Amino acid sequence: MDLTFVAASPQRFDRFWALEQACHPLPWSESNLYSCLMGNYWGELLLVDGKAAGFYLFQQVLDEATLVNICIHPQQQGKGLGQRLLQHALEQAKARDLAICFLEVRAGNAPAIALYQRCGFNQDAIRKGYYPAIKGDGREDAVLMSKSL
Repeated sequence: MDLTFVAASPQRFDRFWALEQACHPLPWSESNLYSCLMGNYWGELLLVDGKAAGFYLFQQVLDEATLVNICIHPQQQGKGLGQRLLQHALEQAKARDLAICFLEVRAGNAPAIALYQRCGFNQDAIRKGYYPAIKGDGREDAVLMSKSL
């Protein structure tokens, strides 16, 4: 399996957008995702054997990074690619001399929380009712996590 990482850019928007729609039950809007491919945002697209398989996006403020989005295409899940992508992303943050990484995740997303914990993230707080429910009209809590780099 050949893994390649390519920098996020507006020119690669179509690949990011296709992954966003395939991976998330409530995907971001096109304009929101597009805006995260420039400015104080950065990230990479993961190619597996030349095909888009996942991505990560950070927002950077001073020496802090916030992981705003990460995903692996459903057909590529269960192969360890999520952990490899996250570890690579954290290495890139360290290479930028960032001190800490923050993230938030749906409280009901146990696989993602387990991945973040395996990669050294600690739970800091719960943000009540932060996300719209995936099904129905309710709300879902966010788990706030961080990791020193």
